[in-house]
Amino acid sequence: MKNKKSFISLIFITFLLLAGSIAFSLLRDDNPYRYFTGMGESFDLSPNDDQYLFSYYLDGKEDIYRSTIDGKQVEKLTKSESANFHSPRFSKNGTKILYLAQNAEKINTLYIANKNGDEEEKLTDDKTHVSEAVFSNTGEEIYFIATPAEDYLKVEGETTEGFDLFVLNLATKEIQQLTNQDHFMMENLAISQDGKTIYYTLFEMNREVVTAFSLEESTEKDAPGSNKLPEESYYISYSPDESKLAYTTISEESFDSSLFKYELFLLDIESGKSKRLTNLESSVVSPKFFKNENKIAFLENKNWPLDPKKHTLHVMDLGTEKIQTVDITINLEKSSHVLSKIIDTFANGVTVAILYVILLCLISTYLASYHYKNRYYPAIFSVILSILVLISSFIVAATVDPWYGIGLGMIAAALFGCTLVVVLYSFALRFIVKRGTVA
Repeated sequence: MKNKKSFISLIFITFLLLAGSIAFSLLRDDNPYRYFTGMGESFDLSPNDDQYLFSYYLDGKEDIYRSTIDGKQVEKLTKSESANFHSPRFSKNGTKILYLAQNAEKINTLYIANKNGDEEEKLTDDKTHVSEAVFSNTGEEIYFIATPAEDYLKVEGETTEGFDLFVLNLATKEIQQLTNQDHFMMENLAISQDGKTIYYTLFEMNREVVTAFSLEESTEKDAPGSNKLPEESYYISYSPDESKLAYTTISEESFDSSLFKYELFLLDIESGKSKRLTNLESSVVSPKFFKNENKIAFLENKNWPLDPKKHTLHVMDLGTEKIQTVDITINLEKSSHVLSKIIDTFANGVTVAILYVILLCLISTYLASYHYKNRYYPAIFSVILSILVLISSFIVAATVDPWYGIGLGMIAAALFGCTLVVVLYSFALRFIVKRGTVA
C-alpha cells in the first residue's frame, strides 16, 4: 500500500477492466438463447401417434428434430448456419413436414420437406413474414398466417397492416389471400376434421376469441366453444372429434399473487364445463391431443417467467390424469462458443457493479492514504451520478419511451446500491487510517 506507483497501477488496471466490461455488456448480443440448449416452444404429433416432431436449441441454434414417442431415436432434420427452424407440422398422412425458418431480422419463411428432412423446399420469400402454417387434409395445400415483412418490422402504431390467412397450392406454388382483415394478432392455426373450416384465435375486446373461417363461404365467425372459454385463455387446441377444447389459463390461486401461473384445462363444448388438468405451478403451453389415444401432450416452461424458456415435454392420460415426462435424448455436440461464454461471464451487470465498487473503493483508499481530506470524493461522485441517472430516467420515460426510462431507473437503483457500499467504506477508512493499516 505504501508504494504509490503500484497503487495507481492497480487503480488503472481496475478502470480498464471496468471499461472493458461495460463495453462488452453494451456491444454483446443480449439474446438469452445465444448459448441455450433445450427444447423449443413448438412440437407436433405424427398421424399415428408414434413420433414427435419438435424444435430444439443446441448451443443457441434451433433446428427441427424427430423422435419416437418415448423420446428416443432422435434424428436432426434441418441444418443451416444462418436460420433458426421452428413450428414444425406433419402432413395428414405423415409423409411430409413443414416448418418455419427465422432469419437474423426475425422474419419467418415457410419450408416443406419429406418426413426425413430431405428434398427441402422454400415456399415463401423474405418479403412475407409467416407466423404459423398447417397442411390441408388432402396435403395438396398449406394454409398459413402472414403479414408483409416490412410492416412486421415496423414499430407498433406505425402501420395499419396486420395478419391474414393465405393458402398455397403445392402443385402450382400459387398463393391466394383468403382474408383481408389485417388482424392485430392471429394464432393457434388448425384445420377442422372435415377440412372445410380453418380455426385460429383473434385478439378482440381484450381477449382471445376462437374464430372459424369457412373455406366454402369465405366468412369468419365464432368457433364452437369460443364463448364458453374464460377471458384469459391461451394455446387453444381442439380434440380430434372437436368435442373438447384444451387451453391454458391463469390458475385461481395465482390471481392474487405477483406472478401468474398458467395451468392446463379441458372444456367440454356441449356441457360448457371446464376441468383443470394440471397443478404444476409454472406455465403450460402448446397442448396437443393424441389422435388415436385418450391422451394429451404439452410443454411446461419451468423457467417461467424468465428467459430462456426451459420446456419439458409431458404426456397426460386423460382417463387417469397421470402425467408422464418424456425425456428427449439428444447427443450434445461440442460447444463452439467457449471463448464467448467466458467473456460473457465477465461482461454482465453483476461484474460491472463489482468492478465499479472496487474501483471507487481503491480510489478512496488511495486518497485516504495520500490526500486524506479528499477521501469522500469518490462517494460524492457516485451519489451525484446516481441522482443524475435517476432524474434522466424520469425525463426519458416522459419524453422518449417508458421502457427506456424503466431501464435507466434500474441502473439508477443499482448505482444507489453500489454507492451505499462506497459511502460506508469511506467512513470506515477514517478508523482504518487512524489505526495505521493504510499509510
